[in-house]
Amino acid sequence: FLLGVRQAARPVAKVAMAGAERSPAFQDCCVAAAQLMQSDRICLPREQAVQAGCTMIGEAVVFGVSGAALTYEYHKSKEAERQKNEDAREVIRLEASSSNAELRLYVEKLQHEVARQGAELAALHKEVYRAKAKGATVDSSM
Repeated sequence: FLLGVRQAARPVAKVAMAGAERSPAFQDCCVAAAQLMQSDRICLPREQAVQAGCTMIGEAVVFGVSGAALTYEYHKSKEAERQKNEDAREVIRLEASSSNAELRLYVEKLQHEVARQGAELAALHKEVYRAKAKGATVDSSM
């Protein structure tokens, strides 16, 4: 992707370089920069200074466009990752909610079962008590 962006930025850079090369203000700026950097080893004539400045402008355009595309892709990737995490949290929350509802229903069912068994146990206790009471009256009459 980035290579494609760089290739697409090249024509834009060439247009910027051509415009800069025709600009007298840019030419003066390049010559002034070349004079600041002059040393015994480097001495650029005006035309070479302008050409070096134009090349620098072209590379800056390509670098800037590539950097902007890279930043855009980075933020897009981070947003996709954030959305993926949010979706995963939502799935977990829904599963937990579903599990809670199932557990609630199961506890309710168990409570009803305990209540039913409690009622059966109470009825059995009554029958045992009545049977004991009858047995006691039968034993006392003998």
